[in-house]
Amino acid sequence: MPEAWYSSQSATARVDNYILQHQRQFEQQLKDIDRQLEDFRSSYALRLSVIEAYDQIVADKLKEMENKFYPLEMLNEVNDFCVEKYRDKIPIAHTVKSNLKESMRKASSALSAMVKNPEDTLKNMRNHFIKATDTYFITNLNNFLNQMNSAACMANTKFDDAFDYYSMQIYATFTAIGEAAGFISNCMAGHDVCSPCNDENLSAVKGRCPYHMAWHLEDDDLSGETIFNPFKGINKTTPCLQINFITNDFVNNVELNK
Repeated sequence: MPEAWYSSQSATARVDNYILQHQRQFEQQLKDIDRQLEDFRSSYALRLSVIEAYDQIVADKLKEMENKFYPLEMLNEVNDFCVEKYRDKIPIAHTVKSNLKESMRKASSALSAMVKNPEDTLKNMRNHFIKATDTYFITNLNNFLNQMNSAACMANTKFDDAFDYYSMQIYATFTAIGEAAGFISNCMAGHDVCSPCNDENLSAVKGRCPYHMAWHLEDDDLSGETIFNPFKGINKTTPCLQINFITNDFVNNVELNK
């Protein structure tokens, strides 16, 4: 009896030890799987943060536009008229920022759907009874890996969508900034008040001077013997210069049309 009892205990101990080793093995594998999920979440968030960094670039560009043109409104009536005329072409910082933030919110919220199936599979593996671990674990490990591959594909798609939307918004914003800046600068240089030439064809336009300046004439400039030198500060290497004369009549018309 004592020998049989000892033999029985030894067999039981070996089975318990076998199960314990398997438990440790599978627990380590579960930790590795859990780490894969966490790495996936972190990687996705990091990739989105790279796109989101463009928020500041756009904000800086809009601020630069504001600092360049808005103070010019205080200098004279012509500048005030030109900035006000094309103000609606300048992108609104709050609107641009809201659009970009909404894009990030959608991309970030998509993460939960991406990892739901892998998370459920991992939860089931943790809760499963140890006796069926071998078959169940291997089967569900394959499921998990396939689900992670699907999540990675979905993440790439969402990332590309977010990147494309950001690129479109940034391109549109920068294009609008450049267009508005051009309109305002040309207006301040008198292009909006100088009537177009009658010979606007390719042969006539070719070779025309690309450098322009606006000369705001006061009443006494038209009747006095001397006037303020408008060429002071012009670089002598400038190959040509087109001058647009703006008189007080235009300024008065601007005031009436406000």
